[in-house]
Amino acid sequence: MAKTLALAVTLALAAAPVAVASSKSRVLYNFTGGSDGGNPILFAALAMDAHGNLYGATYYGGTACGGEGCGVIFEVARSAGGKWSEKVLFDITDFRTQGSFDSPLTADGERDLYGCSTEAPTFELTPESPLWDFNPIWQSPCAGGVGLILDSAGNLFGDVGLGAYGEGAISELSPGSSGWTLTELYSFCSKSGCPDGDYPVAPFSWDSKGNLYGTTYDGGYPYPKCYCGVAFQMTPNGDGTWTYHVLHRFTHGNDGGFPLGSVTVDASGAVYGTTTHGGPYSNGNVFKLTPTKDGRWKLAVVYGFPDANDGLAPSGDLVFDKAGNLYGTAGSPACNGGCGVIFKLSPQPTGKWNYSVLHRFNMTDGDYPNGLTRDGEGNLFGTTRGGGKYGYGVVFEITP
Repeated sequence: MAKTLALAVTLALAAAPVAVASSKSRVLYNFTGGSDGGNPILFAALAMDAHGNLYGATYYGGTACGGEGCGVIFEVARSAGGKWSEKVLFDITDFRTQGSFDSPLTADGERDLYGCSTEAPTFELTPESPLWDFNPIWQSPCAGGVGLILDSAGNLFGDVGLGAYGEGAISELSPGSSGWTLTELYSFCSKSGCPDGDYPVAPFSWDSKGNLYGTTYDGGYPYPKCYCGVAFQMTPNGDGTWTYHVLHRFTHGNDGGFPLGSVTVDASGAVYGTTTHGGPYSNGNVFKLTPTKDGRWKLAVVYGFPDANDGLAPSGDLVFDKAGNLYGTAGSPACNGGCGVIFKLSPQPTGKWNYSVLHRFNMTDGDYPNGLTRDGEGNLFGTTRGGGKYGYGVVFEITP
Protein backbone atom coordinates (compact mmCIF):
# COMPACT_ATOMS: atom_id res chain seq x y z
CA MET A 1 0.00 0.00 0.00
CA ALA A 2 1.32 3.47 -0.86
CA LYS A 3 2.18 5.72 2.02
CA THR A 4 0.02 8.79 2.58
CA LEU A 5 2.53 11.55 3.10
CA ALA A 6 1.92 14.99 4.52
CA LEU A 7 2.73 18.02 2.40
CA ALA A 8 5.77 19.88 3.73
CA VAL A 9 6.88 22.64 1.40
CA THR A 10 9.66 25.10 2.09
CA LEU A 11 10.74 27.83 -0.29
CA ALA A 12 14.51 28.03 -0.70
CA LEU A 13 14.88 30.94 -3.12
CA ALA A 14 13.53 34.41 -3.68
CA ALA A 15 13.43 36.09 -7.07
CA ALA A 16 16.85 37.48 -8.01
CA PRO A 17 18.66 38.69 -11.12
CA VAL A 18 19.72 35.77 -13.30
CA ALA A 19 23.42 35.44 -14.10
CA VAL A 20 24.75 34.21 -17.41
CA ALA A 21 27.41 31.57 -16.76
CA SER A 22 30.47 31.11 -18.94
CA SER A 23 30.15 28.12 -21.24
CA LYS A 24 31.01 26.92 -24.74
CA SER A 25 28.38 25.55 -27.10
CA ARG A 26 28.52 23.99 -30.53
CA VAL A 27 26.21 22.19 -32.93
CA LEU A 28 27.43 18.66 -33.58
CA TYR A 29 24.87 17.85 -36.25
CA ASN A 30 22.06 19.59 -38.15
CA PHE A 31 19.19 17.31 -39.19
CA THR A 32 18.01 17.92 -42.76
CA GLY A 33 14.60 16.24 -42.53
CA GLY A 34 15.63 13.83 -45.30
CA SER A 35 17.07 10.34 -45.10
CA ASP A 36 19.04 11.33 -41.96
CA GLY A 37 15.87 12.08 -39.97
CA GLY A 38 14.22 15.20 -38.66
CA ASN A 39 12.71 16.57 -35.41
CA PRO A 40 14.20 14.53 -32.52
CA ILE A 41 11.58 13.19 -30.12
CA LEU A 42 10.29 15.49 -27.38
CA PHE A 43 11.79 15.66 -23.88
CA ALA A 44 14.08 12.65 -24.45
CA ALA A 45 17.73 12.61 -23.42
CA LEU A 46 20.24 10.93 -25.72
CA ALA A 47 21.53 7.49 -24.78
CA MET A 48 25.33 7.24 -24.44
CA ASP A 49 27.45 4.11 -24.70
CA ALA A 50 30.79 3.41 -23.01
CA HIS A 51 32.67 5.02 -25.91
CA GLY A 52 30.76 8.30 -25.71
CA ASN A 53 28.65 7.67 -28.82
CA LEU A 54 25.16 9.17 -28.72
CA TYR A 55 21.87 7.54 -29.74
CA GLY A 56 18.38 8.88 -30.31
CA ALA A 57 15.30 8.85 -32.52
CA THR A 58 13.41 11.30 -34.70
CA TYR A 59 9.72 11.68 -35.42
CA TYR A 60 10.19 12.30 -39.13
CA GLY A 61 12.64 11.74 -41.97
CA GLY A 62 14.09 8.54 -43.29
CA THR A 63 13.49 6.84 -46.60
CA ALA A 64 10.21 5.02 -45.88
CA CYS A 65 6.50 5.86 -45.62
CA GLY A 66 6.61 8.66 -48.21
CA GLY A 67 6.03 12.32 -47.43
CA GLU A 68 7.93 13.36 -44.32
CA GLY A 69 9.02 9.80 -43.50
CA CYS A 70 8.38 7.65 -40.43
CA GLY A 71 11.53 8.64 -38.58
CA VAL A 72 14.87 7.00 -37.84
CA ILE A 73 17.05 5.78 -35.00
CA PHE A 74 20.43 7.46 -35.28
CA GLU A 75 23.96 7.48 -33.86
CA VAL A 76 26.17 10.57 -33.56
CA ALA A 77 29.81 9.62 -33.01
CA ARG A 78 33.19 11.32 -32.79
CA SER A 79 35.24 11.19 -35.97
CA ALA A 80 38.70 12.42 -36.98
CA GLY A 81 39.76 15.94 -36.05
CA GLY A 82 37.28 16.33 -33.20
CA LYS A 83 34.31 16.38 -35.56
CA TRP A 84 31.12 14.38 -35.17
CA SER A 85 29.18 12.44 -37.78
CA GLU A 86 25.61 11.11 -37.90
CA LYS A 87 24.67 7.61 -39.04
CA VAL A 88 21.19 6.15 -39.47
CA LEU A 89 21.02 2.81 -37.62
CA PHE A 90 17.43 1.95 -38.39
CA ASP A 91 14.88 3.33 -40.83
CA ILE A 92 11.31 3.00 -39.57
CA THR A 93 9.20 1.42 -42.30
CA ASP A 94 5.93 0.33 -40.66
CA PHE A 95 4.10 2.07 -37.80
CA ARG A 96 2.09 -1.08 -37.05
CA THR A 97 5.04 -3.39 -36.43
CA GLN A 98 7.80 -0.92 -35.47
CA GLY A 99 5.87 2.02 -34.06
CA SER A 100 6.49 5.73 -34.14
CA PHE A 101 9.26 6.16 -31.62
CA ASP A 102 8.31 8.55 -28.83
CA SER A 103 10.56 7.34 -26.00
CA PRO A 104 14.28 7.58 -25.23
CA LEU A 105 16.62 4.67 -25.95
CA THR A 106 18.80 2.71 -23.53
CA ALA A 107 22.27 1.34 -24.44
CA ASP A 108 23.83 -1.69 -22.78
CA GLY A 109 27.54 -2.50 -22.48
CA GLU A 110 27.58 -4.30 -25.85
CA ARG A 111 26.08 -1.39 -27.86
CA ASP A 112 22.67 -3.03 -28.09
CA LEU A 113 19.84 -0.51 -27.88
CA TYR A 114 16.46 -1.03 -26.21
CA GLY A 115 13.32 0.98 -26.75
CA CYS A 116 9.55 0.98 -27.05
CA SER A 117 6.63 3.04 -28.27
CA THR A 118 2.92 3.39 -27.61
CA GLU A 119 2.04 1.61 -30.86
CA ALA A 120 4.33 -1.39 -31.31
CA PRO A 121 6.34 -4.10 -29.51
CA THR A 122 9.13 -3.43 -27.06
CA PHE A 123 12.33 -3.99 -29.04
CA GLU A 124 16.08 -4.51 -29.10
CA LEU A 125 18.36 -3.13 -31.84
CA THR A 126 21.58 -5.06 -32.44
CA PRO A 127 24.56 -3.87 -34.52
CA GLU A 128 24.58 -5.12 -38.11
CA SER A 129 25.63 -3.62 -41.46
CA PRO A 130 24.40 -1.52 -43.15
CA LEU A 131 21.37 -1.13 -40.83
CA TRP A 132 20.87 -2.61 -37.37
CA ASP A 133 18.51 -5.53 -36.72
CA PHE A 134 15.13 -4.74 -35.15
CA ASN A 135 14.11 -7.54 -32.77
CA PRO A 136 10.80 -7.41 -30.87
CA ILE A 137 11.34 -8.78 -27.37
CA TRP A 138 7.80 -8.29 -26.02
CA GLN A 139 4.53 -7.66 -27.82
CA SER A 140 3.18 -5.07 -25.40
CA PRO A 141 3.79 -1.37 -26.14
CA CYS A 142 4.84 1.09 -23.44
CA ALA A 143 3.71 4.48 -22.21
CA GLY A 144 4.92 7.31 -24.43
CA GLY A 145 8.04 9.01 -23.12
CA VAL A 146 8.84 6.53 -20.36
CA GLY A 147 11.14 4.22 -22.31
CA LEU A 148 13.20 1.55 -20.56
CA ILE A 149 16.09 1.52 -18.11
CA LEU A 150 18.52 -1.29 -17.32
CA ASP A 151 19.58 -2.66 -13.96
CA SER A 152 23.00 -4.17 -13.26
CA ALA A 153 21.74 -7.68 -14.12
CA GLY A 154 20.48 -6.73 -17.58
CA ASN A 155 16.78 -6.54 -16.70
CA LEU A 156 14.67 -3.79 -18.23
CA PHE A 157 12.16 -1.63 -16.32
CA GLY A 158 9.46 0.63 -17.72
CA ASP A 159 5.74 1.23 -18.08
CA VAL A 160 5.03 -1.84 -20.23
CA GLY A 161 1.64 -3.55 -20.52
CA LEU A 162 -1.86 -2.48 -19.48
CA GLY A 163 -1.69 -3.54 -15.83
CA ALA A 164 -4.56 -4.88 -13.74
CA TYR A 165 -6.77 -1.80 -14.28
CA GLY A 166 -5.98 -0.95 -17.90
CA GLU A 167 -3.96 2.15 -16.99
CA GLY A 168 -0.43 0.78 -17.40
CA ALA A 169 2.04 -0.90 -15.08
CA ILE A 170 5.58 -0.61 -13.82
CA SER A 171 7.02 -3.81 -15.23
CA GLU A 172 10.27 -5.78 -15.35
CA LEU A 173 11.46 -7.55 -18.50
CA SER A 174 13.99 -10.30 -17.75
CA PRO A 175 16.08 -12.12 -20.39
CA GLY A 176 16.32 -15.92 -20.37
CA SER A 177 17.32 -18.85 -22.54
CA SER A 178 13.82 -19.05 -24.06
CA GLY A 179 13.27 -15.30 -24.46
CA TRP A 180 12.09 -12.48 -22.25
CA THR A 181 9.66 -12.67 -19.33
CA LEU A 182 7.40 -9.79 -18.29
CA THR A 183 6.51 -9.27 -14.63
CA GLU A 184 4.08 -6.49 -13.74
CA LEU A 185 5.28 -5.02 -10.44
CA TYR A 186 2.68 -2.29 -9.88
CA SER A 187 -0.55 -1.36 -11.69
CA PHE A 188 -1.50 2.30 -11.92
CA CYS A 189 -4.88 3.71 -10.94
CA SER A 190 -6.35 1.04 -8.67
CA LYS A 191 -8.68 3.58 -7.01
CA SER A 192 -11.18 6.10 -8.28
CA GLY A 193 -9.40 9.32 -9.21
CA CYS A 194 -5.99 7.60 -9.14
CA PRO A 195 -4.79 9.20 -5.88
CA ASP A 196 -1.46 7.38 -6.13
CA GLY A 197 -0.73 8.73 -9.61
CA ASP A 198 -1.46 7.86 -13.22
CA TYR A 199 0.13 8.33 -16.65
CA PRO A 200 3.93 8.46 -16.26
CA VAL A 201 5.57 10.23 -19.21
CA ALA A 202 9.27 10.31 -18.23
CA PRO A 203 11.90 7.56 -17.81
CA PHE A 204 12.38 5.99 -14.39
CA SER A 205 15.58 6.41 -12.33
CA TRP A 206 17.70 4.36 -9.91
CA ASP A 207 19.39 5.23 -6.66
CA SER A 208 22.55 3.54 -5.35
CA LYS A 209 20.49 1.07 -3.26
CA GLY A 210 18.47 -0.27 -6.19
CA ASN A 211 15.28 1.67 -5.50
CA LEU A 212 13.31 2.90 -8.52
CA TYR A 213 11.89 6.43 -8.85
CA GLY A 214 9.60 8.26 -11.23
CA THR A 215 6.80 10.77 -11.71
CA THR A 216 3.30 10.71 -13.12
CA TYR A 217 1.71 13.56 -15.04
CA ASP A 218 -1.82 12.76 -13.81
CA GLY A 219 -3.48 11.49 -10.66
CA GLY A 220 -2.68 12.51 -7.11
CA TYR A 221 -4.99 14.76 -5.14
CA PRO A 222 -8.51 14.08 -6.42
CA TYR A 223 -10.52 16.54 -8.52
CA PRO A 224 -11.41 19.37 -8.04
CA LYS A 225 -8.20 19.99 -6.14
CA CYS A 226 -5.73 19.06 -8.84
CA TYR A 227 -4.89 15.71 -10.51
CA CYS A 228 -1.44 17.32 -10.89
CA GLY A 229 0.71 14.20 -10.69
CA VAL A 230 2.94 12.55 -8.09
CA ALA A 231 6.54 11.59 -7.43
CA PHE A 232 6.96 7.95 -6.42
CA GLN A 233 9.47 5.35 -5.24
CA MET A 234 9.50 1.58 -5.80
CA THR A 235 11.45 -0.51 -3.28
CA PRO A 236 12.37 -4.19 -3.79
CA ASN A 237 11.18 -6.58 -1.08
CA GLY A 238 13.83 -9.26 -1.67
CA ASP A 239 11.38 -11.89 -2.93
CA GLY A 240 10.81 -10.54 -6.44
CA THR A 241 7.98 -8.24 -5.38
CA TRP A 242 8.17 -4.47 -5.02
CA THR A 243 6.35 -1.87 -2.92
CA TYR A 244 5.10 1.41 -4.36
CA HIS A 245 5.34 4.58 -2.22
CA VAL A 246 3.96 8.02 -3.01
CA LEU A 247 6.66 10.55 -2.11
CA HIS A 248 4.61 13.65 -2.94
CA ARG A 249 1.26 14.60 -4.46
CA PHE A 250 1.59 17.88 -6.34
CA THR A 251 -0.97 20.62 -5.64
CA HIS A 252 -0.19 23.19 -8.39
CA GLY A 253 0.77 25.58 -5.59
CA ASN A 254 4.33 26.51 -4.61
CA ASP A 255 5.25 22.83 -4.94
CA GLY A 256 4.37 22.84 -8.65
CA GLY A 257 2.34 20.50 -10.81
CA PHE A 258 2.41 18.24 -13.87
CA PRO A 259 6.00 16.89 -13.92
CA LEU A 260 7.23 15.92 -17.39
CA GLY A 261 10.86 15.04 -16.62
CA SER A 262 12.68 12.29 -14.79
CA VAL A 263 13.94 12.63 -11.25
CA THR A 264 17.56 12.21 -10.22
CA VAL A 265 18.86 11.05 -6.83
CA ASP A 266 21.97 12.40 -5.09
CA ALA A 267 24.41 10.47 -2.89
CA SER A 268 22.43 11.28 0.27
CA GLY A 269 19.18 9.89 -1.15
CA ALA A 270 17.50 13.23 -1.89
CA VAL A 271 15.36 13.26 -5.04
CA TYR A 272 15.38 16.18 -7.51
CA GLY A 273 12.97 16.90 -10.34
CA THR A 274 11.00 19.57 -12.20
CA THR A 275 7.40 20.58 -12.75
CA THR A 276 6.10 22.34 -15.83
CA HIS A 277 3.39 24.31 -14.00
CA GLY A 278 2.80 25.92 -10.62
CA GLY A 279 5.68 26.92 -8.38
CA PRO A 280 6.16 30.26 -6.62
CA TYR A 281 5.73 32.23 -9.88
CA SER A 282 3.47 29.82 -11.79
CA ASN A 283 6.20 29.12 -14.37
CA GLY A 284 7.24 25.71 -13.07
CA ASN A 285 10.00 24.82 -10.63
CA VAL A 286 12.90 22.59 -9.62
CA PHE A 287 12.10 20.65 -6.44
CA LYS A 288 13.96 18.54 -3.90
CA LEU A 289 12.41 15.69 -1.90
CA THR A 290 14.22 14.64 1.28
CA PRO A 291 13.34 11.62 3.45
CA THR A 292 12.60 12.40 7.11
CA LYS A 293 12.99 10.29 10.24
CA ASP A 294 9.27 9.48 10.42
CA GLY A 295 9.28 7.94 6.93
CA ARG A 296 7.71 10.91 5.21
CA TRP A 297 9.29 13.05 2.52
CA LYS A 298 9.67 16.83 2.67
CA LEU A 299 9.50 18.93 -0.49
CA ALA A 300 11.59 22.08 -0.88
CA VAL A 301 11.51 24.38 -3.89
CA VAL A 302 15.10 24.63 -5.15
CA TYR A 303 14.15 27.19 -7.78
CA GLY A 304 10.93 28.77 -8.97
CA PHE A 305 11.19 30.29 -12.45
CA PRO A 306 10.28 33.99 -12.02
CA ASP A 307 10.92 35.36 -15.51
CA ALA A 308 9.91 33.49 -18.64
CA ASN A 309 12.74 35.08 -20.63
CA ASP A 310 15.28 33.26 -18.42
CA GLY A 311 13.45 29.94 -18.62
CA LEU A 312 10.06 28.47 -17.76
CA ALA A 313 8.24 25.13 -17.76
CA PRO A 314 11.30 22.85 -17.41
CA SER A 315 10.52 19.48 -18.94
CA GLY A 316 13.73 17.50 -19.52
CA ASP A 317 15.89 15.38 -17.25
CA LEU A 318 18.14 16.99 -14.62
CA VAL A 319 21.78 15.90 -14.43
CA PHE A 320 24.40 16.38 -11.70
CA ASP A 321 28.09 17.11 -12.14
CA LYS A 322 30.81 15.95 -9.74
CA ALA A 323 30.62 19.23 -7.78
CA GLY A 324 26.91 18.81 -7.07
CA ASN A 325 25.66 21.35 -9.61
CA LEU A 326 22.40 20.61 -11.41
CA TYR A 327 21.79 21.19 -15.12
CA GLY A 328 18.52 21.22 -17.02
CA THR A 329 16.53 22.58 -19.94
CA ALA A 330 13.63 25.01 -20.03
CA GLY A 331 11.56 26.90 -22.53
CA SER A 332 11.71 30.63 -23.19
CA PRO A 333 9.42 32.83 -25.31
CA ALA A 334 12.22 35.36 -25.89
CA CYS A 335 13.11 33.87 -29.30
CA ASN A 336 10.11 34.12 -31.63
CA GLY A 337 8.01 32.28 -29.07
CA GLY A 338 10.43 29.40 -28.47
CA CYS A 339 14.15 28.52 -28.51
CA GLY A 340 14.70 27.80 -24.78
CA VAL A 341 17.70 27.72 -22.42
CA ILE A 342 20.19 25.42 -20.70
CA PHE A 343 20.39 26.34 -17.00
CA LYS A 344 22.70 25.58 -14.08
CA LEU A 345 21.82 25.48 -10.37
CA SER A 346 24.75 25.69 -7.93
CA PRO A 347 24.30 24.84 -4.23
CA GLN A 348 25.45 27.48 -1.74
CA PRO A 349 26.65 27.13 1.89
CA THR A 350 23.45 28.91 3.00
CA GLY A 351 21.32 26.11 1.59
CA LYS A 352 20.10 28.22 -1.31
CA TRP A 353 20.91 27.60 -4.97
CA ASN A 354 22.24 30.08 -7.52
CA TYR A 355 20.53 29.93 -10.91
CA SER A 356 22.41 30.89 -14.07
CA VAL A 357 21.76 30.53 -17.79
CA LEU A 358 24.47 28.52 -19.55
CA HIS A 359 23.11 28.93 -23.05
CA ARG A 360 20.24 30.63 -24.86
CA PHE A 361 19.22 29.01 -28.12
CA ASN A 362 18.70 31.39 -31.01
CA MET A 363 16.96 29.24 -33.65
CA THR A 364 20.09 28.97 -35.82
CA ASP A 365 21.67 26.66 -33.20
CA GLY A 366 18.38 24.96 -32.32
CA ASP A 367 14.88 25.59 -31.07
CA TYR A 368 13.69 24.23 -27.71
CA PRO A 369 16.08 21.71 -26.13
CA ASN A 370 15.11 18.24 -24.96
CA GLY A 371 16.74 16.39 -22.02
CA LEU A 372 20.47 16.41 -21.24
CA THR A 373 23.13 13.67 -21.11
CA ARG A 374 26.49 14.22 -19.38
CA ASP A 375 29.78 12.47 -20.21
CA GLY A 376 32.62 11.68 -17.81
CA GLU A 377 34.37 14.96 -18.59
CA GLY A 378 31.36 17.07 -17.66
CA ASN A 379 30.22 17.95 -21.18
CA LEU A 380 26.47 18.13 -21.76
CA PHE A 381 24.78 16.75 -24.87
CA GLY A 382 21.24 16.97 -26.17
CA THR A 383 18.92 17.60 -29.07
CA THR A 384 16.48 20.35 -30.00
CA ARG A 385 13.05 19.72 -31.41
CA GLY A 386 13.50 22.16 -34.29
CA GLY A 387 15.68 24.99 -35.52
CA GLY A 388 19.23 24.62 -36.77
CA LYS A 389 20.49 25.09 -40.31
CA TYR A 390 17.55 23.26 -41.93
CA GLY A 391 14.84 23.76 -39.31
CA TYR A 392 14.65 20.07 -38.31
CA GLY A 393 16.60 20.21 -35.05
CA VAL A 394 20.19 19.64 -34.00
CA VAL A 395 22.45 17.60 -31.74
CA PHE A 396 24.40 20.00 -29.51
CA GLU A 397 27.23 20.00 -26.97
CA ILE A 398 27.58 22.42 -24.03
CA THR A 399 30.87 22.65 -22.13
CA PRO A 400 30.18 24.38 -18.78
